[in-house]
Amino acid sequence: MDALRLVTLAAVVVAAAMALAAAPTASAAPRAFFVFGDSLVDNGNNNYLMTTARADAPPYGIDFPTHMPTGRFSNGLNIPDIISEHLGSQPALPYLSPELRGENLLIGANFASAGVGILNDTGIQFVNIIRIGQQLQNFQEYQQKLAAFIGEDAATQLVNQALVLITLGGNDFVNNYYLVPFSVRSRQFAIQDYVPYLIFEYKKILSVSSSPASNYSSPDSNEMISLQIMLLKPFLRYE
Repeated sequence: MDALRLVTLAAVVVAAAMALAAAPTASAAPRAFFVFGDSLVDNGNNNYLMTTARADAPPYGIDFPTHMPTGRFSNGLNIPDIISEHLGSQPALPYLSPELRGENLLIGANFASAGVGILNDTGIQFVNIIRIGQQLQNFQEYQQKLAAFIGEDAATQLVNQALVLITLGGNDFVNNYYLVPFSVRSRQFAIQDYVPYLIFEYKKILSVSSSPASNYSSPDSNEMISLQIMLLKPFLRYE
């Protein structure tokens, strides 16, 4: 439980720090905002999936401005909503929303999906979720749509100046390691070894090369994914 509290606290601290770092000036237009991760930041992508990880029914959303469930795993606003308010922008729409087109592309996009983790075997009980590798592939598709709308140069500039939030890790404990007694991962790792393993796999996800595309093998998978995550470089700091 201490590890879970640490992961949750870290997510909140990172979100707050990013929001403060992104404080807009009076003359600056709001930065685009891209969100990746799990239920802490999912704002509706799972509504479009056949999955048991859903938040489209009460009591979710009871304190949201519309008092209706939105797919956010919250009674009201979630972390990305608060950051968007600080940016002076509308919340980034879920990537799967049919409304994510035209001018809405300029706001950014939310690629998060409740239930996912750093590891691909996390959240398998939810049947159909958008794992982090697919979220990054969806981000590439978003860039193609954006370039078709405003041109490649303008799209590159928007992405390079954007704010990025990635929230992962909690599910790798509650919906994997501790999901059932004697889970596969708990038999594979002692907890003191599992945490460094997660960090190692997380660094793969966050790895940045000097070229815009790199070959990446997602955790527990041999699938090669071209990430194009150069935009993350200004925001990543890890030893």
